[in-house]
Amino acid sequence: MVKIILLKIWRLFPAWVQTAASRLIRPLFQVFAAAVIFDAEKRILLVKTTYNRFHPWGLPGGSLEYGETVEESLCREIWEETSLQIEIDRLLIVKTWAPDRVGFYYLCRITGGAFQPSDEVSELGYFHPEDLPDVRTEDIELIKRIYEEVVYELA
Repeated sequence: MVKIILLKIWRLFPAWVQTAASRLIRPLFQVFAAAVIFDAEKRILLVKTTYNRFHPWGLPGGSLEYGETVEESLCREIWEETSLQIEIDRLLIVKTWAPDRVGFYYLCRITGGAFQPSDEVSELGYFHPEDLPDVRTEDIELIKRIYEEVVYELA
């Protein structure tokens, strides 16, 4: 219950306040992992977060906790946020945002579970790159790049 309240409060803060607060409660840099999952129609899975007021849609995943590997973190985050179990196929991209963020993007498959909304994710959907929902501009370019590099391999 406390987490839900904190997420609702977090959502109200402007991006610069969120960034400043994150730097106070996180290590010197943030490492996160994201799952890239395609369906049979070659659409990419995106989730709608509850805590982002602007551009709430994005790839599923989250930050590492101390002592976790990137892969363990990704599987845990997907399970916590969606109740889906995944299997990681391979690392696709490592992306950095200066000066303090590193993201690992993995090609994954859903192996079990059924979607259940959580405190952090309210819904999910599969989308073609030309029909994306409200996604951050920098993520649109990343999703299109991933789509171009991966979808032809899936044919």
